[in-house]
Amino acid sequence: MSKATRARAHQGKQSGVSRSVAVVGILAVLAVAGVAAKLLTGGSRATPADVALAGPPGAPSPTATPAAAHGRQLLFFMNPNGYPCQTQLAILNGVADSLSKVAQVVYIKTTEPADMQKFEAYGIRGLPSLVIADETGRELSRFSPGIQSGEAVLAALTK
Repeated sequence: MSKATRARAHQGKQSGVSRSVAVVGILAVLAVAGVAAKLLTGGSRATPADVALAGPPGAPSPTATPAAAHGRQLLFFMNPNGYPCQTQLAILNGVADSLSKVAQVVYIKTTEPADMQKFEAYGIRGLPSLVIADETGRELSRFSPGIQSGEAVLAALTK
C-alpha cells in the first residue's frame, strides 16, 4: 500500500469518527429540545416509561424506595423516555433487593418540571447519571454519566 493510499485511509477513519461525534451531538440537542418543548407546552401526558415507573396503583411513589442503611441516597437522574436511562433502570431493578439494603433510590426525571432544579443544583449534563448522597442530599460521590453495572453501583454504595 502506498503512502498516499494509507493517508487517504487514515483520513477516512478520522472523518468517520468526526461524523459519529456530530451525530451524537445532534441527537443530544434533539433530546434536550424535546424535553424543553414538553416543559414549555406543559406536556404532562404520561408515557409508557412513566407508567412503568409508577408501578401498580397503591404502590409507593417511585421517587423514593424505603429508607436504607447508612442514610445514603442513590440519586438517579434520568430521562424516562431515553433508551440508556431505561437500560440503567432495568439494571437497578435487577439489584433492587441488595440496593434497598444500602441506599434509598431517588428518581429525578426530565419529565417532572419540579425536578429540573435538581439537575441544575447537581450540575447534571449527561444521562443517565448516578450520584451518591447522604440523607441531607450532600453529594458524596458520583459516577461518570452513562450506564453503570449493578455490581459497580453496589460496590460504590458499600465503601
